[in-house]
Amino acid sequence: MFGIAVARLDQVSEQDKERYQHLYCGLCHTLGERYGQVPRATLSYDLTFLAMLLGALDECPEEVGQMRCPANPVKSVPYVANAHMPYAADLSVALAYHKCLDDIHDEGTLKARAAGALLKGHYQQARPRIPRECALIEQSMARIVRIEEDPSSASDDAAEEFGALLGELFAHGGGFWEPHLRTLGQAVGRLVYLMDAAVDLPEDVASGAYNPLSEAQMTPDDMRCMLGELAFAVAVAFERLPIERDLELLQSVIYSGIWQKFNHVYSNA
Repeated sequence: MFGIAVARLDQVSEQDKERYQHLYCGLCHTLGERYGQVPRATLSYDLTFLAMLLGALDECPEEVGQMRCPANPVKSVPYVANAHMPYAADLSVALAYHKCLDDIHDEGTLKARAAGALLKGHYQQARPRIPRECALIEQSMARIVRIEEDPSSASDDAAEEFGALLGELFAHGGGFWEPHLRTLGQAVGRLVYLMDAAVDLPEDVASGAYNPLSEAQMTPDDMRCMLGELAFAVAVAFERLPIERDLELLQSVIYSGIWQKFNHVYSNA
């Protein structure tokens, strides 16, 4: 999800910082158990956010343990994992693989091709584990490519498509709260797609790469206003969920963390 759904750690307690890291390590541990070492490179705080959100909603039991950190193999680190980590791990692999395919389509770089080749076999492992979600990702990414290649498409068409995809991915196993999770996922998807576009805009304009905001001639304040409306929709959907566990961490993502990349790029605007 583009590295947007990340907590703002300077606004949370030391205890929450530690827990956030333990959950991140929990997803890393799950990726290693299910797919081996290479797919651990797909680890992200975005999918940690999803596993944390789903775990907070149903307050499922957690596994606490120690693991060897792949970044520092001689070091043992604590981790916390919940019942949603396997799903988050499977999505990590599936989304990362399709991001590689998108990069290959857009840029065709050797780096993207190598990453895609490394993940292809692991994606074939993920497909039978989450077949419906993989089918949705494949269909949605194909539609997004067509939208991006169609000059008549509106700037938010691809964002709507990505929102529809994340709505289905968030709603997985949501039970009673499935409609609310779908609404939240749709709002997050729309915001993430256009937030990522805004962050990449200066570089894309310079290189001539596709960006849905290139023709809009928006100032940073214009983009901030547009994204603010989308962020408000995310907050409204989030507040409908009866969450107590990890509430401060989740709020840190929803209310301020999502703005970190944008504020860094446009800090002087």
